Amino acid sequence: MDKFISHGNNVNLRQIREAERFSHIEVYKSRELFSEGSWLQKPVRTITDLYPCFETCRDIRMLDLGCGVGRNCIPFAMRFPETCKIEGVDILETAITMLHENCVKYGVEKNITGHIAPLEYYPIRKNSYDFIIAVSALEHVESETAFTDILWKIGNGISKNGMVCLIINSDITEIDLEKGCQVTPQFEVNMKTETLIELINAVFCGWKTEKLTEKQQSYEIPRAFGTVQLNTCVVTYVGRRMD
Repeated sequence: MDKFISHGNNVNLRQIREAERFSHIEVYKSRELFSEGSWLQKPVRTITDLYPCFETCRDIRMLDLGCGVGRNCIPFAMRFPETCKIEGVDILETAITMLHENCVKYGVEKNITGHIAPLEYYPIRKNSYDFIIAVSALEHVESETAFTDILWKIGNGISKNGMVCLIINSDITEIDLEKGCQVTPQFEVNMKTETLIELINAVFCGWKTEKLTEKQQSYEIPRAFGTVQLNTCVVTYVGRRMD
């Protein structure tokens, strides 16, 4: 496992990341991967729907940004055990430790390597990947500047005919369910949906857009002070590099 360290000293950034660390670890500790009752119970449908695009590939190089404990990359490796090599990246050491354990459990430890890093500091090599995914992860880079930068890095990291699948929260609000009032959303980047879509279209200009949707979602998540209702507009982008 590799560890990359951010040298930022922003207090708000630390507070937000500690809040997200708490909520994710609470889920990881209470729910096993693929067990019912949480978002860990199955991979994202948009990603599994793309499996046929890789059926004829002899060598699939994949990058999972914000991989967590393997919700999306492990099923992909199980589907393509002879052809895929996957890099999983997450800021949480706990997530990568559990990713490794789950890889062993599901027999794909030779397919997946885990790396501990803030996503914005992970080196995405140019023209090196056939598939890059990021599910509810990019909004946790340290700033809007870092967000724009990592979108460009993702685009440059894809080889010809490769694909990206990005699922990003926007227009986020959080409501303290005990007090019934809004609290500051614990997300480093909280863009307007229209701004996010404009940015995606600019970065991936010239790509073939396979999917670009927005959907309102609401669900409960744990915070250190109690449970909040998270309201968000989820933007999903799937694109293929054609040049």
